Amino acid sequence: MVLANQHLPTVIVVAALAVLGGLYMSLQHEVIHGHPTQVRWLNWLLVAAPLGMVLPLDRYRDTHLEHHRAVLTDPVSDPESKYVSAEAWQRSSGAYRRLLFVNQTLAGRLTVGVVLSVVRSILGDLREMRTRSIVRRAWLLHLVGVAALVVVLRAVSMPLWAYALGFVFGGSSLTSLRSFAEHLAVEHGPRTAMVHSGWFFSLIFLNNNLHYAHHEAPAVSWFRLPALAQQLGADTTVAGTAGLYRGYGNIARRYFFRPFVYPVHPISATIDA
Repeated sequence: MVLANQHLPTVIVVAALAVLGGLYMSLQHEVIHGHPTQVRWLNWLLVAAPLGMVLPLDRYRDTHLEHHRAVLTDPVSDPESKYVSAEAWQRSSGAYRRLLFVNQTLAGRLTVGVVLSVVRSILGDLREMRTRSIVRRAWLLHLVGVAALVVVLRAVSMPLWAYALGFVFGGSSLTSLRSFAEHLAVEHGPRTAMVHSGWFFSLIFLNNNLHYAHHEAPAVSWFRLPALAQQLGADTTVAGTAGLYRGYGNIARRYFFRPFVYPVHPISATIDA
C-alpha cells in the first residue's frame, strides 16, 4: 500500500493504512502473549518495526502484561483502565472532567481518546525514565527505529501526513473501537465483556473481541478463541455482568454520543476482578 500510494486515491490509501495499522497492533498483541509461533525471537521480529510510531513495543508489552495481572478496571493497578480514581477526579479541572466524559463516548474515544491515551502513556514513561534505565533504553531504540521509518517513507514518496493519519491514527482508532466496551467495573462477576462481530472485525482484531475468553486463557492463540468461548459458556457468563454485544454497530448505537460509564471508578480496588 505504501509503494502504491501514488497510483491510488488518497482516501483509499488512508483507509487501507488504517486497516493495516489496526491489524498490525492486533498482531503485536498476539506476540506479547507468545504467538503466533513457538519461537520468541521470530515472533518479535514480525512486529519489531515501530510502524505505529508513537510508543515502543517493549513498553506496550510491559503495561499490557501488567493489565492482565491487575485488578481489572481499577485506575490504580490497571494501566489500561479508562476510569479515574475519586481523588484524581477531585483534583481535575472542569475542562479535564469534560474531556473525561467525552472519552467515555465512542465518538470521543475514536478521536480525542486516541491522543489522550498516547499523552498519558508518554507522560507516565517520562516519570519512569527518572529511575528506570530500561524505559530510557526502550525509548531510545524506538526513536532510532522511527527515524529509520521516516527515511524509508520519504524514499518511497509516501506523504508522512497520510501515513500518520492512516496507519498511526486510524489504526489506533480501530484498536480503540475494539477496546471501548471490553471492561466494566462491576462488583460481582467478571469485568470482561464479549463482542460478537462479523468476519471483518474478527479478523482485524484477531478475535480479541471475544475478550472474556482471552482473559481466561491469554496463552491461547487467536484462532482458538471462538471454540474456547463456547467451551467456557462465555456469553452466558458475561451477559449480566461486563456485557454481551452483538457487533460494534450495537455498541455504536448505544454509546456513540452517550457515555459508556461515569468516569470515576465506582468500586474499591479490594474487590476481586
